[in-house]
Amino acid sequence: MRIVAVLLTVVLAGAAVLAQQAVPPPPQPAPDKPAAANPPTASAPTAVQPAANPPAATGPTLEATLKYIQEKVNAQGKIVYVETVTDSVTGESVGENYPAAAADPVLRVSFAAQAARPPSPTYHGPAGGGPAPERSAETQVVAVDPVGGALSFQENGSDMVMKAGWGMVYPVMSDWTKTWPVYFKNIERLEVISATDYKHRLNPAMTYQDDPPYFELVIHLAAGKSVQRHILTTPSGRRARTVETDDSIQEFALHFRDEDAANRAAKAFVHAIELCGGGSAPELF
Repeated sequence: MRIVAVLLTVVLAGAAVLAQQAVPPPPQPAPDKPAAANPPTASAPTAVQPAANPPAATGPTLEATLKYIQEKVNAQGKIVYVETVTDSVTGESVGENYPAAAADPVLRVSFAAQAARPPSPTYHGPAGGGPAPERSAETQVVAVDPVGGALSFQENGSDMVMKAGWGMVYPVMSDWTKTWPVYFKNIERLEVISATDYKHRLNPAMTYQDDPPYFELVIHLAAGKSVQRHILTTPSGRRARTVETDDSIQEFALHFRDEDAANRAAKAFVHAIELCGGGSAPELF
Protein backbone atom coordinates (compact mmCIF):
# COMPACT_ATOMS: atom_id res chain seq x y z
CA MET A 1 0.00 0.00 0.00
CA ARG A 2 2.86 2.38 0.69
CA ILE A 3 4.24 1.77 -2.83
CA VAL A 4 0.80 2.43 -4.39
CA ALA A 5 0.41 5.69 -2.49
CA VAL A 6 3.83 6.86 -3.66
CA LEU A 7 3.04 6.05 -7.27
CA LEU A 8 -0.29 7.86 -7.00
CA THR A 9 1.49 10.92 -5.56
CA VAL A 10 3.98 10.92 -8.46
CA VAL A 11 1.19 10.65 -11.05
CA LEU A 12 -0.78 13.53 -9.51
CA ALA A 13 2.33 15.70 -9.33
CA GLY A 14 3.06 15.03 -13.00
CA ALA A 15 -0.48 15.94 -13.96
CA ALA A 16 -0.17 19.21 -12.08
CA VAL A 17 3.06 20.03 -13.92
CA LEU A 18 1.47 19.33 -17.31
CA ALA A 19 -1.49 21.49 -16.38
CA GLN A 20 0.87 24.44 -15.77
CA GLN A 21 2.60 24.18 -19.15
CA ALA A 22 1.47 26.63 -21.89
CA VAL A 23 -0.41 24.98 -24.74
CA PRO A 24 -0.28 26.79 -28.12
CA PRO A 25 -3.73 27.85 -29.42
CA PRO A 26 -5.12 26.22 -32.57
CA PRO A 27 -4.36 28.03 -35.85
CA GLN A 28 -6.77 30.86 -36.75
CA PRO A 29 -8.89 30.38 -39.90
CA ALA A 30 -7.83 32.38 -42.94
CA PRO A 31 -9.80 35.64 -43.34
CA ASP A 32 -12.56 35.56 -45.90
CA LYS A 33 -11.87 37.38 -49.16
CA PRO A 34 -14.01 40.50 -49.57
CA ALA A 35 -16.92 40.00 -51.89
CA ALA A 36 -16.55 41.71 -55.25
CA ALA A 37 -18.64 44.85 -55.49
CA ASN A 38 -21.59 44.67 -57.84
CA PRO A 39 -21.21 46.98 -60.86
CA PRO A 40 -23.49 50.03 -60.80
CA THR A 41 -26.66 49.76 -62.78
CA ALA A 42 -27.46 52.33 -65.43
CA SER A 43 -30.35 54.71 -64.96
CA ALA A 44 -31.80 57.69 -66.77
CA PRO A 45 -30.46 60.25 -66.16
CA THR A 46 -27.10 58.66 -65.48
CA ALA A 47 -25.43 60.19 -62.43
CA VAL A 48 -21.64 60.06 -62.30
CA GLN A 49 -20.14 60.52 -58.84
CA PRO A 50 -16.33 60.87 -58.86
CA ALA A 51 -14.57 59.87 -55.64
CA ALA A 52 -12.89 62.61 -53.63
CA ASN A 53 -9.12 62.26 -53.06
CA PRO A 54 -8.79 58.80 -54.64
CA PRO A 55 -5.59 56.73 -54.43
CA ALA A 56 -2.83 57.31 -56.94
CA ALA A 57 -4.59 57.51 -60.29
CA THR A 58 -3.59 55.41 -63.24
CA GLY A 59 -4.36 55.82 -66.87
CA PRO A 60 -3.95 58.77 -69.25
CA THR A 61 -2.29 61.94 -68.03
CA LEU A 62 -4.33 65.03 -67.22
CA GLU A 63 -3.12 66.76 -70.38
CA ALA A 64 -4.13 63.81 -72.58
CA THR A 65 -7.50 63.57 -70.81
CA LEU A 66 -8.31 67.26 -71.23
CA LYS A 67 -7.40 67.16 -74.92
CA TYR A 68 -9.61 64.07 -75.33
CA ILE A 69 -12.52 65.99 -73.77
CA GLN A 70 -11.85 68.93 -76.11
CA GLU A 71 -11.90 66.62 -79.11
CA LYS A 72 -15.17 64.91 -78.13
CA VAL A 73 -17.00 68.13 -77.25
CA ASN A 74 -15.87 70.03 -80.35
CA ALA A 75 -16.70 67.09 -82.62
CA GLN A 76 -20.42 67.63 -81.89
CA GLY A 77 -20.50 70.91 -83.80
CA LYS A 78 -23.79 72.78 -84.14
CA ILE A 79 -26.78 70.59 -83.32
CA VAL A 80 -29.81 71.87 -85.25
CA TYR A 81 -33.26 70.73 -84.13
CA VAL A 82 -36.92 71.72 -84.17
CA GLU A 83 -38.44 72.24 -80.74
CA THR A 84 -42.08 71.82 -79.77
CA VAL A 85 -43.31 73.08 -76.40
CA THR A 86 -46.54 72.06 -74.66
CA ASP A 87 -48.20 72.80 -71.34
CA SER A 88 -47.15 70.14 -68.81
CA VAL A 89 -50.68 69.94 -67.32
CA THR A 90 -53.04 70.39 -70.24
CA GLY A 91 -50.82 69.19 -73.08
CA GLU A 92 -51.82 72.26 -75.09
CA SER A 93 -49.24 73.46 -77.61
CA VAL A 94 -47.60 76.74 -76.73
CA GLY A 95 -48.98 79.04 -79.40
CA GLU A 96 -49.52 82.71 -79.98
CA ASN A 97 -52.29 83.01 -77.38
CA TYR A 98 -50.44 81.18 -74.63
CA PRO A 99 -49.54 83.76 -71.94
CA ALA A 100 -46.63 81.80 -70.47
CA ALA A 101 -44.72 81.61 -73.75
CA ALA A 102 -42.97 84.95 -73.38
CA ALA A 103 -41.94 84.08 -69.81
CA ASP A 104 -40.32 80.79 -70.73
CA PRO A 105 -36.78 81.05 -69.25
CA VAL A 106 -35.46 78.34 -71.55
CA LEU A 107 -36.62 79.69 -74.89
CA ARG A 108 -37.17 83.39 -74.14
CA VAL A 109 -39.14 83.39 -77.36
CA SER A 110 -42.44 85.11 -78.13
CA PHE A 111 -44.36 82.68 -80.27
CA ALA A 112 -46.88 85.38 -81.09
CA ALA A 113 -44.08 87.44 -82.57
CA GLN A 114 -42.85 84.46 -84.55
CA ALA A 115 -46.30 83.91 -85.99
CA ALA A 116 -46.32 87.49 -87.25
CA ARG A 117 -42.95 87.16 -88.97
CA PRO A 118 -42.74 86.47 -92.72
CA PRO A 119 -42.09 82.82 -93.62
CA SER A 120 -38.47 81.84 -93.11
CA PRO A 121 -36.58 78.60 -93.80
CA THR A 122 -35.32 78.66 -90.21
CA TYR A 123 -38.82 78.50 -88.70
CA HIS A 124 -41.39 75.77 -89.17
CA GLY A 125 -45.03 75.76 -88.21
CA PRO A 126 -46.42 72.32 -87.28
CA ALA A 127 -49.93 71.46 -88.35
CA GLY A 128 -52.55 72.25 -85.73
CA GLY A 129 -50.27 74.25 -83.47
CA GLY A 130 -48.18 77.37 -83.12
CA PRO A 131 -44.90 77.78 -84.94
CA ALA A 132 -42.06 75.58 -83.70
CA PRO A 133 -38.71 77.34 -84.06
CA GLU A 134 -35.70 75.61 -85.50
CA ARG A 135 -33.01 76.06 -82.90
CA SER A 136 -29.40 75.08 -82.43
CA ALA A 137 -27.16 73.99 -79.56
CA GLU A 138 -23.37 74.23 -79.70
CA THR A 139 -20.65 74.12 -77.04
CA GLN A 140 -16.91 74.20 -77.70
CA VAL A 141 -13.75 73.84 -75.64
CA VAL A 142 -11.69 76.88 -76.63
CA ALA A 143 -8.72 76.53 -74.24
CA VAL A 144 -6.97 73.69 -72.38
CA ASP A 145 -4.94 74.34 -69.22
CA PRO A 146 -3.33 71.10 -67.91
CA VAL A 147 -1.20 72.99 -65.37
CA GLY A 148 -4.21 74.63 -63.75
CA GLY A 149 -6.48 71.64 -64.32
CA ALA A 150 -9.02 73.71 -66.24
CA LEU A 151 -10.91 74.05 -69.50
CA SER A 152 -12.52 77.11 -71.04
CA PHE A 153 -15.87 76.68 -72.78
CA GLN A 154 -17.81 78.73 -75.32
CA GLU A 155 -21.46 78.47 -76.32
CA ASN A 156 -23.05 80.22 -79.29
CA GLY A 157 -26.73 80.69 -79.93
CA SER A 158 -29.56 83.08 -80.72
CA ASP A 159 -32.88 84.03 -79.19
CA MET A 160 -35.86 86.10 -80.20
CA VAL A 161 -36.71 88.65 -77.53
CA MET A 162 -39.38 91.32 -77.35
CA LYS A 163 -38.23 94.93 -77.47
CA ALA A 164 -40.32 98.00 -76.67
CA GLY A 165 -40.00 101.22 -78.63
CA TRP A 166 -41.99 103.85 -80.50
CA GLY A 167 -45.11 102.90 -78.60
CA MET A 168 -45.04 99.27 -79.69
CA VAL A 169 -43.49 95.91 -78.86
CA TYR A 170 -41.69 94.04 -81.62
CA PRO A 171 -39.49 90.96 -81.90
CA VAL A 172 -35.72 91.22 -82.26
CA MET A 173 -33.34 88.36 -82.98
CA SER A 174 -30.21 88.46 -80.85
CA ASP A 175 -27.06 86.42 -81.30
CA TRP A 176 -25.08 85.64 -78.17
CA THR A 177 -21.76 84.11 -77.17
CA LYS A 178 -21.10 82.83 -73.65
CA THR A 179 -17.61 81.96 -72.36
CA TRP A 180 -16.54 80.57 -69.00
CA PRO A 181 -13.74 78.50 -67.41
CA VAL A 182 -14.10 75.54 -65.05
CA TYR A 183 -11.54 74.03 -62.68
CA PHE A 184 -11.92 70.28 -62.36
CA LYS A 185 -11.07 70.32 -58.66
CA ASN A 186 -14.33 72.26 -58.12
CA ILE A 187 -16.58 69.74 -59.90
CA GLU A 188 -18.61 67.56 -57.56
CA ARG A 189 -20.74 65.40 -59.86
CA LEU A 190 -21.94 64.86 -63.42
CA GLU A 191 -25.03 63.48 -65.08
CA VAL A 192 -26.10 62.51 -68.58
CA ILE A 193 -29.70 63.43 -69.35
CA SER A 194 -31.82 64.04 -72.43
CA ALA A 195 -32.09 67.68 -73.44
CA THR A 196 -35.89 67.59 -73.20
CA ASP A 197 -35.77 66.31 -69.61
CA TYR A 198 -33.18 68.92 -68.69
CA LYS A 199 -35.28 71.76 -70.12
CA HIS A 200 -38.35 70.44 -68.30
CA ARG A 201 -36.36 70.40 -65.05
CA LEU A 202 -35.45 74.06 -65.58
CA ASN A 203 -39.04 74.96 -66.47
CA PRO A 204 -41.47 72.35 -65.06
CA ALA A 205 -44.51 74.20 -66.43
CA MET A 206 -43.49 73.18 -69.96
CA THR A 207 -42.84 69.89 -71.73
CA TYR A 208 -40.34 69.82 -74.58
CA GLN A 209 -39.87 67.68 -77.65
CA ASP A 210 -36.81 67.99 -79.89
CA ASP A 211 -36.47 66.61 -83.40
CA PRO A 212 -33.92 65.12 -83.61
CA PRO A 213 -33.31 64.51 -79.90
CA TYR A 214 -29.97 65.24 -78.29
CA PHE A 215 -28.36 64.85 -74.86
CA GLU A 216 -26.74 66.98 -72.18
CA LEU A 217 -23.70 66.32 -70.01
CA VAL A 218 -24.55 68.41 -66.96
CA ILE A 219 -21.64 69.52 -64.78
CA HIS A 220 -22.46 70.34 -61.14
CA LEU A 221 -19.94 72.32 -59.10
CA ALA A 222 -19.38 71.67 -55.40
CA ALA A 223 -21.35 73.65 -52.81
CA GLY A 224 -20.05 77.18 -52.53
CA LYS A 225 -18.27 77.00 -55.89
CA SER A 226 -19.28 78.91 -59.01
CA VAL A 227 -17.82 80.30 -62.23
CA GLN A 228 -18.21 83.66 -63.88
CA ARG A 229 -19.72 83.51 -67.36
CA HIS A 230 -19.19 86.37 -69.79
CA ILE A 231 -22.01 87.03 -72.28
CA LEU A 232 -21.86 89.04 -75.49
CA THR A 233 -25.30 89.80 -76.97
CA THR A 234 -25.71 91.40 -80.40
CA PRO A 235 -29.27 92.24 -81.52
CA SER A 236 -30.03 92.26 -85.22
CA GLY A 237 -30.27 95.56 -87.04
CA ARG A 238 -27.96 98.14 -88.51
CA ARG A 239 -27.67 100.23 -85.36
CA ALA A 240 -27.49 97.31 -82.95
CA ARG A 241 -24.77 97.45 -80.36
CA THR A 242 -23.16 94.52 -78.64
CA VAL A 243 -24.01 94.34 -74.94
CA GLU A 244 -21.62 92.69 -72.46
CA THR A 245 -22.91 91.15 -69.24
CA ASP A 246 -21.71 88.62 -66.67
CA ASP A 247 -23.46 86.09 -64.51
CA SER A 248 -22.47 83.43 -61.98
CA ILE A 249 -23.38 79.78 -62.52
CA GLN A 250 -23.01 76.61 -60.44
CA GLU A 251 -23.91 74.17 -63.20
CA PHE A 252 -23.85 74.07 -66.98
CA ALA A 253 -24.57 71.62 -69.79
CA LEU A 254 -22.52 70.44 -72.75
CA HIS A 255 -24.50 69.33 -75.81
CA PHE A 256 -24.04 65.92 -77.48
CA ARG A 257 -25.73 64.36 -80.48
CA ASP A 258 -26.18 60.95 -78.83
CA GLU A 259 -26.11 59.41 -75.37
CA ASP A 260 -23.07 57.22 -76.03
CA ALA A 261 -20.89 60.22 -76.91
CA ALA A 262 -22.05 62.00 -73.75
CA ASN A 263 -21.24 58.96 -71.58
CA ARG A 264 -17.76 58.61 -73.08
CA ALA A 265 -17.03 62.26 -72.37
CA ALA A 266 -18.39 61.82 -68.83
CA LYS A 267 -15.88 59.01 -68.18
CA ALA A 268 -13.04 61.28 -69.27
CA PHE A 269 -14.41 64.02 -67.01
CA VAL A 270 -14.42 61.64 -64.04
CA HIS A 271 -10.78 60.71 -64.66
CA ALA A 272 -9.76 64.37 -64.91
CA ILE A 273 -11.70 65.22 -61.74
CA GLU A 274 -9.93 62.45 -59.82
CA LEU A 275 -6.52 63.58 -61.10
CA CYS A 276 -7.30 67.10 -59.89
CA GLY A 277 -8.62 65.99 -56.48
CA GLY A 278 -12.22 66.97 -57.08
CA GLY A 279 -15.40 65.00 -56.52
CA SER A 280 -17.63 64.52 -53.51
CA ALA A 281 -16.43 63.41 -50.07
CA PRO A 282 -17.10 59.72 -49.32
CA GLU A 283 -19.93 58.84 -46.94
CA LEU A 284 -18.85 57.89 -43.39
CA PHE A 285 -21.39 55.07 -43.15
